Amino acid sequence: MARGGRPIIPTGGTAQRIQDQRNRSTHSIPLDKLIPYHRENVNGNPIFHDYAQEKLEQLANSLERDGQVENIIVFPSEQQPGMYEVLSGKQRTRAARLVQQKHPERNTLNATVLDLQAVKANTFALGDLTYVLTNVHRRDQLLISELGMAFEMQFQAEKHQGKAAAQGTDTLTELAQQNQTSPSFIKCARQFIPEIAIPEIIDLADSGSIPVSTASQTLTRMNKATQRGLMEMLKQASGQEELSSYCKKKLTTAALRALKAAYDTRIAAAEDAQSNVLTEDDTAFLFTDAKPKTVFKAPTKQALQRVIPEQLWGDQKAASDYLVNAMEELKRYKERYGEL
Repeated sequence: MARGGRPIIPTGGTAQRIQDQRNRSTHSIPLDKLIPYHRENVNGNPIFHDYAQEKLEQLANSLERDGQVENIIVFPSEQQPGMYEVLSGKQRTRAARLVQQKHPERNTLNATVLDLQAVKANTFALGDLTYVLTNVHRRDQLLISELGMAFEMQFQAEKHQGKAAAQGTDTLTELAQQNQTSPSFIKCARQFIPEIAIPEIIDLADSGSIPVSTASQTLTRMNKATQRGLMEMLKQASGQEELSSYCKKKLTTAALRALKAAYDTRIAAAEDAQSNVLTEDDTAFLFTDAKPKTVFKAPTKQALQRVIPEQLWGDQKAASDYLVNAMEELKRYKERYGEL
């Protein structure tokens, strides 16, 4: 069990395939034969960060005192014959090496060895899913960027299997079920990956300096040139103040929405790529006492009558209920299928 009592691997579907592999026999593998999973970095960016030294030493002390409680999960490396790639247990392997420095005789770890062909099928789908799910469900306090890259790897692995489509469900719903979270959170986290957001914005999200949910619908929907330009303006305006602290005050939910509205206006009017980035005029409210421009405008009576059935016009409660239900249905649609 891990992360608030949740199972290390959830049950059902893909998880059952992982569990079937985990039920294989246990082997004692020398520490010098264990290497990291070769797909643990995406374009040079680690999906999960290694434990800091203090936390690693705590894990090593626990391992030295209590011994190994649970098998690590490995498979024979195709790239380095004779070695085993670690899918689950990299931090325990690192901790075991610290223990080995004090006790040279403790030079092995018990491991469940998965079948190489099963792991590598469908572009390493089972390998990626085992790597992601065991880490997400075991580790506490993962950064939003770690979750984002993990969900992206999991999303692609599920697509390679084609299992969700075969079962009549969409991949986003499958991911939400496996990770015991909502499709909207999966979508939010997947915005904070290097392919979409620049490093400065990812760092702000990881440090809690910006409202992540709103930022995933605003900042990360802007092109990278706009993201970089905005960060440069914020850096200059922050002066001696730490950027994360400055952004926490300035990049509020209202400000982010106003920035996105200004950006959308720029895009709509842009004649070329150079004119679709935010200017100092667009962002002036961030650096003054002026309030951001209001994005929402209340609809007119005529506008409401165009979307509410005529038979409900005279019943305010019925008309209100109709709108609320329509918005809930729209929200569910967008969570499942994305934008209209």
